[in-house]
Amino acid sequence: DMYMNINRILGVAQRLCDTGHYGANEIRQQASKLERDWKTLAAAVDDRSTVLSMSVIFHKRAEQYLAQVHEWRLACESPQIPSSIKDLEEALQQHQTLIETISQAYAEVCADGKALLDTLQTPVTSSSNNSITAKADYSEAAGHVLDVIHDVLAHQRHLEHLWHNKKVKLHQRLGLRLFQQDVKQVIDWLDNHGDVFLKKNTSIGKTLQRAKALQKSHEHFESVGQNTITNADKLLAAADELAQTGECDPKEIYSEAQELEERMHDFITALERRRAILDMTVSFYTHVHELTSWLEELQQELQSSEIADTVEGAEHLVTQFNDQRETTIEAAISTVREGESLLERIR
Repeated sequence: DMYMNINRILGVAQRLCDTGHYGANEIRQQASKLERDWKTLAAAVDDRSTVLSMSVIFHKRAEQYLAQVHEWRLACESPQIPSSIKDLEEALQQHQTLIETISQAYAEVCADGKALLDTLQTPVTSSSNNSITAKADYSEAAGHVLDVIHDVLAHQRHLEHLWHNKKVKLHQRLGLRLFQQDVKQVIDWLDNHGDVFLKKNTSIGKTLQRAKALQKSHEHFESVGQNTITNADKLLAAADELAQTGECDPKEIYSEAQELEERMHDFITALERRRAILDMTVSFYTHVHELTSWLEELQQELQSSEIADTVEGAEHLVTQFNDQRETTIEAAISTVREGESLLERIR
């Protein structure tokens, strides 16, 4: 209505001046002053509307943030920690989403608060057309906005502290469960494959060929089992790291690690014992085979009707025979000892 009245007055003034009214100069001056004052007032009203609009948006966001602080705090302080790996991973994802929601709300409050403060604290020169706004004192309002921002900041820092503590607890439980899962996989392999293979394969073979086949089979099993041994070593190293960081309960970690270490020690000991027995068996059968072949050759040589023609030749044959006799006896004794050692190892 005021805008329409001002325009109507300015229109009347213009018509009077156009008709040559005797007070045209005075009318023109008054009209110009009215127009300037009106524009100044309109600008001030627009600025005031902008400030109020920004203030409403800021306070609305701040109130929304503060209204959710209690719910957010309860979510961060919840003592419930899932047990399964799947539930823990989902809980961590939800927990991450929670801090993203909190941070987004906080960022919006801060952005709106900063924009409002900038507007309240921006000086307007008195020479500008907006002289009414220049006279406005927003220092008290700016102080209030700062108080609200500081209040929100205090809640944000507290929430971030609570959120971090809950995150650590979730990671602690997940780290423990993953460690336990990996340990279980190793022990399951020992129960279902490793120990079963060693208990099932106790034969050493009755021939060199069979012994070599068993030795080769064991070497293949060792190559397969090496992956499990490597994994176990990594888990034992990880146990120390987990316990030292304080992110997991050391008692739980070391309890799991001790069981794993004992099982792996027993397995590796049995593995090496089986390997040693097979190596000794192959060596024994090889020497038996070599000794048997040597005796067969020697027997054929002794059955020969060849006789030396000279004394020197006869003496050479006697010396050769004695050397062969000593070598044969030494080889036989050594092979027998190997066999006895193998029997002791087997028993």
